[in-house]
Amino acid sequence: IVLVSCILLWVGVGLGIGLAILWIGIPILVGTLLLARSFGTLELVRLRAAGVPVAVSSRWATGPGGFVRRALRILGDGRYWRHVLHGAIVNPVLGIVTWSLGLAWIVVSLGGPSYWFWNRFDEMPDNNNWWIHGALFSWVNPSYHLESTLAQRVLAENIVFAVIGVLFLLTLPLVIRPLVLLHALAARALLGEGRTAALKKEAADAEASRYAAVLAEDSGLRRLERDIHDGPQQGLLRIQLDLAGALRRLEDGDRETHELIEGSLQLTKETLNELRQLSQGLAPPLLQDRGLIPAVRSLADRSTVPVTVDVTLGENAVDLTELERSVYFVIAELLTNVSKHAQASSARVSLALEMNASSDQVLVLRVSDDGRGGVTEREGGGLAGLRARITGLRGSLVIDSPVGGPTVCLIAIPIPPQSSPQAHDRRVR
Repeated sequence: IVLVSCILLWVGVGLGIGLAILWIGIPILVGTLLLARSFGTLELVRLRAAGVPVAVSSRWATGPGGFVRRALRILGDGRYWRHVLHGAIVNPVLGIVTWSLGLAWIVVSLGGPSYWFWNRFDEMPDNNNWWIHGALFSWVNPSYHLESTLAQRVLAENIVFAVIGVLFLLTLPLVIRPLVLLHALAARALLGEGRTAALKKEAADAEASRYAAVLAEDSGLRRLERDIHDGPQQGLLRIQLDLAGALRRLEDGDRETHELIEGSLQLTKETLNELRQLSQGLAPPLLQDRGLIPAVRSLADRSTVPVTVDVTLGENAVDLTELERSVYFVIAELLTNVSKHAQASSARVSLALEMNASSDQVLVLRVSDDGRGGVTEREGGGLAGLRARITGLRGSLVIDSPVGGPTVCLIAIPIPPQSSPQAHDRRVR
């Protein structure tokens, strides 16, 4: 295997580089890199079968595009070149050494104990030095001279071969295992996932986990609001109606009971209002029923500062269900800041879908006002909380607020991968 990989990869790399000026070398070089990856995969399979698995990255240079773009991605991926280095130089040298040592140990391990069988097919030597036991005894005692019959010599030879073979057989795992580990060490260094790639993967997993937690929180609050609306609110409303009916039927003379029911009715109204305010803090009903855009327009209508809403989401807007609650409260917080602190005469909210450098859709939110400016972000303040919320959604917040105004807050939030192009389809309660 290592000799075949060495020959093919050296020939492929030489031809590819040598003919690159004629452009025909590029396909040859790309094919050689893919072949090196195949040999590397085979080496990983062999190591896994030997009980020494090597962790590898499953992310390779793939993606859309024609042959030229794919070829450039492959040529620019250092992992392919590490596979070439492994298959063309490191593994052949290591393989020849380990194969020679391993094969010699296996041959002695199997051939020593079975020497009594296959020695009959060999011609018996006359010289003492050609007998293994004679050479060993002479090495221990230089004055030793072999004096025995042929049968005795053969018997002594069989015993010596058997002892040597058993010793080699007993130490065979102690020899083969380190040889396998040498191959595993080379594979980890050149074929395995590097420390930098592993750290990047861990960071990506942590980011995805945090993002999933943010979406799970939003989904949980949404479900809680729906449960409050369908459960306790409906129950309190029914109690309120029953108390009102009982109050109408009550006789005028029972003043004490009349006051008791009136107090209970007033308490249920106040409790119902508090519960509604609480549920609106979790997710406003308009946002639940109609979606983000009507809820934002409602925010603009209720603002003490005239607010213009500009929406550019295209004909088939993506489904923003997973983001709309967070986006709504970001806009609400920014408009509240404008009303309280900006001393502005007008404000503007714009929502648009754009593409980032990775060709992914991004929701871009821009909130601006013509107030006095000078906005500063302090620890523990409202803007710091907004930044934390936006960061949790893998977004970014940029605030441009020179003294004297205007103030512009630019927010970019990537659209979740599971969102698909579709119109908002909501059931109005």
